[in-house]
Amino acid sequence: MFDKIKKIAVVIFLTLLIWAGAYLALEQVITESGTLNISPTTSPDLFVRFNVETPVRIELQIKGSASKIAELRKRLRADDADENRETLDFYYNVEKEKKDEPGTHDLDLVPFLNKSEKMKKPGLAVESCEIKSSDAKAIEVTVEKLTEQLVTVQCLDESGAVVEHETIEPTRVKMFVREGFTEPAKVTLTRQQIAKAREFPIVETPYIELPTGKPRFAAVRVKIKLPSMEAPDRILQPTIGFILSKSLKGKYNVELLNENELTSVTKFKATDGAWSAYKDKTPYQVFVEARDGDEAAEEVAREVIYNFPVEYVEKGEIKLNEARREAKFKLIPIPPAGSG
Repeated sequence: MFDKIKKIAVVIFLTLLIWAGAYLALEQVITESGTLNISPTTSPDLFVRFNVETPVRIELQIKGSASKIAELRKRLRADDADENRETLDFYYNVEKEKKDEPGTHDLDLVPFLNKSEKMKKPGLAVESCEIKSSDAKAIEVTVEKLTEQLVTVQCLDESGAVVEHETIEPTRVKMFVREGFTEPAKVTLTRQQIAKAREFPIVETPYIELPTGKPRFAAVRVKIKLPSMEAPDRILQPTIGFILSKSLKGKYNVELLNENELTSVTKFKATDGAWSAYKDKTPYQVFVEARDGDEAAEEVAREVIYNFPVEYVEKGEIKLNEARREAKFKLIPIPPAGSG
């Protein structure tokens, strides 16, 4: 009897094993999203662009056995830290595809995707591919041959305005550009970089912009020094404002003990723009800050805060031209409403 039961169990086990194998061998089709971009490894003398914005968002119908599809899904949904995590990001390299001659050609997406290691290695196949990021039904690839020439370097601020430089070394750099290109190569400086470059040289990489809107950087960096900001001397009798912590606000008033000293003529250095913004558009030029715990002190001494416009401070266009002043004050409790 036991042997009979044992044989039946073996038969059931083998049957389940065959069914499981048959299921895993069945082909499935899933839909997943991916991207297509132009390979960054293309030679510097080539300018390659699609007729649609990159990266191109695509939707793929992927076919494979149940086991391979399950493995793909697992890798696509793995955590970023997982070394086996997969992404359906594809890169088109005109040289590898032997399409690097100048001109325009159609990119047949399905055959291209199926040649990729992402599909070939796990034994999967793309059945169809739809472009999601554009109304275009197909992708055209345009290849241009660039020429190398010396290009003058120009400094700009973040708004695109030209920033006059004292020195740029070298003044011209070799770059691959389109035929008829006559513009300068650019170096865009942040406010912080502008302020630094007025004190000492900084090193940055020039770039040009191609029709895709993406910068193409030079192979060399340049050393930039901007003129020192020799702003004229200014004098002002500052207005005083107060900063109180949340727990002090509405409960205490600030009594300045040296108001005359704080509001006496103060010396600054500032450009015309910085001076106008500080003098005419800033309600309080100086702040006195009261902090928690100050209410328990008989007298508080603390440096004032000069309310310089941030954008001009970052460019080094305004600064105090004397020692920082110190406020002396005490906090006076506000009587409760209806008292006295």
